[in-house]
Amino acid sequence: MQSHFGLQGVPPLNCPHSGASAPRSPGGALIPWSDPQAEQFWQQVLVQVLTGAAAVEEGNFQQAKDLVSDALLHITNQLASNPEAGFACSLGVAAAYRVLASAFFRDAGLAGHRTALRRARQIALRFQHVANVWVTHVWEKFARREEPVTGMAHYDVGYIDNSAWPISIQDINVEMTIVQRDLAAGGLPMGHLPRWPDVPHDFRDKRLNLGIVSLCAYREGHVLPRYAISNHELYAKRHGYRYHVGREIVDKSRPPAWGKVKLMYQALEEPDVDWWLWFDCDTFFMNMTITLDSLLYKYGASKASGEMYARHGAGAVNLDPKFHLLVAEDHAMLNTGAFFLRSSSWSLDMLRQVWGPDDSTWVKHPWWENAAILWNFLKDNSEKFRNEDQLALFPDDLGASGEAQDDMEGIYPQEVRLAPQGEFNSY
Repeated sequence: MQSHFGLQGVPPLNCPHSGASAPRSPGGALIPWSDPQAEQFWQQVLVQVLTGAAAVEEGNFQQAKDLVSDALLHITNQLASNPEAGFACSLGVAAAYRVLASAFFRDAGLAGHRTALRRARQIALRFQHVANVWVTHVWEKFARREEPVTGMAHYDVGYIDNSAWPISIQDINVEMTIVQRDLAAGGLPMGHLPRWPDVPHDFRDKRLNLGIVSLCAYREGHVLPRYAISNHELYAKRHGYRYHVGREIVDKSRPPAWGKVKLMYQALEEPDVDWWLWFDCDTFFMNMTITLDSLLYKYGASKASGEMYARHGAGAVNLDPKFHLLVAEDHAMLNTGAFFLRSSSWSLDMLRQVWGPDDSTWVKHPWWENAAILWNFLKDNSEKFRNEDQLALFPDDLGASGEAQDDMEGIYPQEVRLAPQGEFNSY
């Protein structure tokens, strides 16, 4: 794991981010100069992260986890929902998460233990997703260079790759691809194991009231809302689902994508709908026969639902009462272009936390609410898994019951279940 040196042989810290190190960048225009005391603080953080990276190279994986996890507590306001301190050097935070991921997926002591190794890779992949959130911020806010006269823009890759921090754009993408490839090679689905794998694709639980929410706030005359709304309405009508679509920007104080948080909150306050599907306006139902019910039951059913259904019919199966959200990931991270949310106090609290204060540091993140949701779901994992012994927890491929162990349990909050992207929101 290497540091990348600039042309003068001395790698720049580039932290805290400012116009001094990132001229003509969108973020640098707001912060012309950096504070020398802050530079000293981030220099100390750099030493700790580099020491962690060296520990990974030496095979001291627990030492690396402790060093980097301690650093993350200091630079993210104790893993706060609104980690203001970290955005002063999102490059450093991204590098810390990259090193932490390496401490999990490079642990040679897990070789030959398929399930334990897979568990470590599942944890590592989500640290890589968090690293992506932070590196995307520095990429768009400080590596981007805008020409004032022409309005043209380009990206200074060297702002990241040639910095003192142990990260590069290629590093993070190659390593994430390796972990994803290794997980896929095991033949198991990406995400949680299905609870009811063979649920009929057109299964409908008449006890459940389901709805679909979307936001199509495009300029007048744009073709997308017409096609999307038609598709959504046809699907909702076919299965008896409620359908709400917003046509105006919901909150002009934030980028339009944040409107999904408010629209979903409003939908959850309707007392007669049990589950809502958020569906981005540029998302279409391609197979009209697959029901929302079947997806919810496939990944969120109470155990033994398949057996109960075979014996007693649809009225005998239920969803796990602890299950509140179903979502998928794409190649980069969690993708909230489509997700299911139960009408519950947990869901309302989650949306309030994601929305945060009016001056939330997530408001103008390049991935908007998507980044805030991922951070709130995964931010505590550096502490949660700091001392986890994968060999002790996953000694065999099968658990005591003889069933395959779900190596995703606990990586997201227990209320959240992850489906493979091919189930919905695929592209």
